[in-house]
Formats: sequence, C-alpha cells, structure tokens
Amino acid sequence: MRNIIKILILAVLFTSCEDTEPVLFNGSTAIGFEDTVVEVSIPEEGIVSTIVVTSTTVSTESRTYDVQILPLVPGSTDTWLPLPEANLAVGVINIPAGEYTGTLALTFDNADLIDFTQYRFQVEVDLEGSAFPPVTFFVLKQFDITTFPCSDLKLSIVTDNFASETSFEITDDTGAVVESGGPYSDGTSGDEIITNISLAPGCYTLTVSDSFGDGLDDGNFQGTYNLFCAAQTVVSYASGAGNFGLEESTDFCIVE
Repeated sequence: MRNIIKILILAVLFTSCEDTEPVLFNGSTAIGFEDTVVEVSIPEEGIVSTIVVTSTTVSTESRTYDVQILPLVPGSTDTWLPLPEANLAVGVINIPAGEYTGTLALTFDNADLIDFTQYRFQVEVDLEGSAFPPVTFFVLKQFDITTFPCSDLKLSIVTDNFASETSFEITDDTGAVVESGGPYSDGTSGDEIITNISLAPGCYTLTVSDSFGDGLDDGNFQGTYNLFCAAQTVVSYASGAGNFGLEESTDFCIVE
C-alpha cells in the first residue's frame, strides 16, 4: 500500500454498571464514499444502484444519515446534462451496528432520457464537519455499447500518481495484440493520456493493467479509463475506475 498508514485512534469507552449508554463512538464521526466516481447505465425497467460508505466511527446501534444532491451546471462546451429529479430517488445511508461501513441505495428511471446523452449529478453526506468529497455519478440511458459501427476510437486513461505501473493492450479474436500502450511516466494524479486507435470491423478485448496490483488507485486518487467512439464521446466500448487489481478486461465488437 505504498507506505500509506491508516491510523485509527480508539478512545477508551466507559459504561456504567447499568449499561445505560446505548450508543458509543470512537472519536468524532465523518462519513465518506468508497468511490468518488460511479458510472450507471439505466435499463428500460430502471435500476437500483448501491454504493459503499465508510464511517470513521463504530456504534453499538445501527445508524442512518441523510444525503443531499448538489447542483451541477454544465459549461457552454459540455455535452452532458444534469440528471432530472424525476429520474432519481435517493435513499439514506445505513450503517449496521458494530460496523464501519454501510450502504446508500439510489433508484434510477430512464423515462424520457435522451439516447447518447450523458447525465451527471453529485451526492454528498449531509453531516456537519464531514469533509469527505462528494460522489459524482455519470449516467446513461442503457443501449448496446459493446457493438457499434465506429472504428475510429480514443482511449482516455486518467492516471493515478503512478502511471509507470499502467499499460493497456487490445487483442483481436485470435489473441494477437493489435494496439498497446504504456507504461507511462509518473506525474501528477489526474493526468489524462489520450491514445487514438483505428480498428477494422471485428471483435476485440481491451485489457488495462497495473503492475502493482491496485488498478488506478494510489490510495489518495482514483483514476479512470474509457475507450469511446471519437465521433460520439458518450458511446463507450469499455470503461473502468479505481482499484481493479492487476488487470481488467472488456470484450467489444466493431461492425461494418
């Protein structure tokens, strides 16, 4: 874990002989999301997406916390839209007794969403003094994103702080490598590397690798990758984020 030391400071908890204190905490409470970027593809029947949250404290009783949606306004050149409130129902954070982790459920509806248009919104914990960053959702109405008549592609890799561990390969259906890249030079987490790729019609596998084994996660920042049609940036063939271990592979096909 690259010398990242996580220290939990445990306070000494005192109870009376009658056990009259029902909830005991270790220090002050802050709530954060395990992932800061979540991609959601909504099928016709809708979908419930559950994300993991982490607390800095543990309790003897189950706990709930509210969340709030942050306003997002696209810029003049952005191709995405804010997700309409009618397409989203947000639950509350539930953390079981004796646990540091819990979940938040969000229900999505794709009614009246526009094909090939990306929607976004952000959610943060409604808890004073909890300074964890919000989670950003990238939302698409579900369509076939594994087969598409587009052979001019771009691969975007947003690196963590250790790009020298990151590489990719695209192999055809015989296993032959037709495109590859990396490892790259270490720099600043959040750097974007764009590779232009042209492929003939056929079926392929994209594999993104991390030699250290923690994907695009350096412990402080979670990178992403996205292979998409150059003519229509919201049509993705493959995408991923965060800690996927040593490698992550996605199959896709290009048609005439």
